[in-house]
Amino acid sequence: MKWFIGRFKYAASGFRYMLRDRSIRLQMLFGLIVLIAAVLLHLNAGEWLWICTAILLVVAAEVFNSCIEGCVDYISTKRDPRAKRIKDMAAAGVSLICILAAIIGLVIFIPKL
Repeated sequence: MKWFIGRFKYAASGFRYMLRDRSIRLQMLFGLIVLIAAVLLHLNAGEWLWICTAILLVVAAEVFNSCIEGCVDYISTKRDPRAKRIKDMAAAGVSLICILAAIIGLVIFIPKL
């Protein structure tokens, strides 16, 4: 049981680190704005599910991106084209998730407006 509780402590520590990252906080702010719009437009349960999924995917992608960038920076402080490629691809992954989230938002919000 102690091992199980320890997992939550690690996760809580990760959330604290996560909230210090400016990019993640920005994505969370955008998510909050979308949630406010969802409340104002009275989304149904299915729409809420899609919106929450999209927000959490974007935030999770940003967390993974920040972790990848941190690992690359930890491994080498020198500029290297391989490191740049890794970081750029991680950022592209976040962009793909953001495009999906935007499509979900448009499909749900445009008919409501």
